[in-house]
Amino acid sequence: MDKKKAYAICIIFIIIGCAAEIAFWPGHGESPAWWPLPFGVATGLGFFGCWLLIIAAKLIMAPLLQKEPDYYDEGGEEDD
Repeated sequence: MDKKKAYAICIIFIIIGCAAEIAFWPGHGESPAWWPLPFGVATGLGFFGCWLLIIAAKLIMAPLLQKEPDYYDEGGEEDD
């Protein structure tokens, strides 16, 4: 997948998220909590939360869980 297709898919999902937020906006300011009041907070939190998970997986979890490239070649019986 090239970059143009990836960007297009991201933009489509952001547009769908914003449209869903407009459609299901809770009471237009009648909520007692502060976070659903500004427009786009749910979409933004979801988008940046996903990026945070991706970054955590690549920077923290990958070094802990990945094996060395020659992990299965070490030890064992030698072929003659």
